[in-house]
Amino acid sequence: MIRSAAFLEAYSLFPHRAINRASRVVARLPAPAPVLRAAIDVWSRRAEIDLADFEPGPFESLEHFFLRRLAPGARPLGPGLVAAVDGFVVGEGAIDAGTILQVKGHPISVDQLVNGPPAPHRVAPTSLAAFEGGRYLTTFLRPSGYHYVHAPEGARVERVRWIPGRFFPQNEDALREIPRIYLRNERAVLELTLADGTPLLLVMVGASVVGGIHVRGVDDEVLRRARVPAPIGRDVTKGEELGHFTFGSTVVLLAPRGFVERFAVTEGQRIDMGRALTVPPS
Repeated sequence: MIRSAAFLEAYSLFPHRAINRASRVVARLPAPAPVLRAAIDVWSRRAEIDLADFEPGPFESLEHFFLRRLAPGARPLGPGLVAAVDGFVVGEGAIDAGTILQVKGHPISVDQLVNGPPAPHRVAPTSLAAFEGGRYLTTFLRPSGYHYVHAPEGARVERVRWIPGRFFPQNEDALREIPRIYLRNERAVLELTLADGTPLLLVMVGASVVGGIHVRGVDDEVLRRARVPAPIGRDVTKGEELGHFTFGSTVVLLAPRGFVERFAVTEGQRIDMGRALTVPPS
């Protein structure tokens, strides 16, 4: 029922922020250890979560379990550009005429994805000239999965733009029934520069229920209040943590023209953070 067309069509009428706040309170509630263990066991079985990849508990709350850390060595880093997150590939292709495709072929504007909706006084928009003819990769992070976002290559994190919005779900049914979700949901856009000067853009798109986006190197409240992109100026190594979500969400990686011929993944494929993404030019 909650993935039916009627329910998803009505979702725009729901008080998204109120739902998120209430869900966050519940997720952070401490619970007796036996009750929490039982809830986590049930969730792990139903969602087929392989806890062998993660550091063991005990967990203090459901949110603590959401944000469980990987065990050392669980995600070795491949050569070249690597996946920033665990998840399922829901889109990969060329950036053509300033657009990319949402699931089921809905075109969305790269400019609006990265800079927010058109406005007469849009502040300090990011130039996208280098990205026309480049490639994009869209990865969906399941609510039951790993929620941290990592650097796909050694880089300097230049700045982050916060774009307020709604909190629609992002499962396949929602993407089919609700147009332009990636342009309507709240998101954070990280601008990265590789050692050779190549720019990359990494867009963290928040989702329904808890909906939290957190970026390392900048205070959450400062970021949300900023009218201009917040400077970070932090050097990161490949695989270093960039931020995290507090529930399932989506990451869109944008690569400039000429940087990669195509990403070495296919739609529907499950990938792990650290997996090599690039293929040699033909």
